[in-house]
Amino acid sequence: MKKMANKPRYTIRVYMGAKDKYIALSLWEARTDEHGKFRPANISMIIHNGDIEAKASMRTETAARLAAVLLSMVAEAEKLTMKERRRISIEERFEEQFLLEDEEEEILENVEEIKATVNEE
Repeated sequence: MKKMANKPRYTIRVYMGAKDKYIALSLWEARTDEHGKFRPANISMIIHNGDIEAKASMRTETAARLAAVLLSMVAEAEKLTMKERRRISIEERFEEQFLLEDEEEEILENVEEIKATVNEE
C-alpha cells in the first residue's frame, strides 16, 4: 500500500520584511492516517527567521473548529474568485464579440462603398 503524504490544504505566509523571515499558517483537513486513526482538522504555524524555525500545532477541538471555519471561509472565497473570473471571462468575450461585430459592420460599409464606386465607373 502506497503511503500518501499529508499536506496542508492551505498555507498562508506573512512575510516580515525579508524573504527568509515569515510566518506560515497552515490549515489541515480532518483525515484518517495510514493506521486508520482519525486525525482532526488542525492548525499549524511555523515561524521562519533566517535559519531558525519555531513550530507550533494545535489539535484541540477548538483548533479543529477554527480550522473547519477557516477552510469553509477559504472555500467560499474560492467560489467567489471563480465566479469573478467567470464574469470577467464572459465580459471579455462579449467585448470581443462586440468589436468583431463593429469590425464586420465597418467591412460591410467599405464593401458597399467599393460597389458604389465600381457601379459609378
